[in-house]
Amino acid sequence: MPELKHYWTDNSVYQQAGTTLQWDWVKGENEHYWGFSVRPWQFNSDTEIVRQFTTTDNGRAWTEHFVVRTTRGGLMRFSAIKVVGS
Repeated sequence: MPELKHYWTDNSVYQQAGTTLQWDWVKGENEHYWGFSVRPWQFNSDTEIVRQFTTTDNGRAWTEHFVVRTTRGGLMRFSAIKVVGS
């Protein structure tokens, strides 16, 4: 049975209302399934992922990039799930 491992970013980030910004998180690898999300970390807030993409470098660092839009602003936090096993 597959095992799920859940990760949060160490800190929440603040994004001002009415902005679209790119956030980067060095997380992941290429041997397992990874799922990512961004969630409001406070009440009366909203987040929308406009674009999400992954890059890697020669040092095997995998970076997840999120272009996030918010109309109300506020704190948000990023989440990842890794699926291990079959």
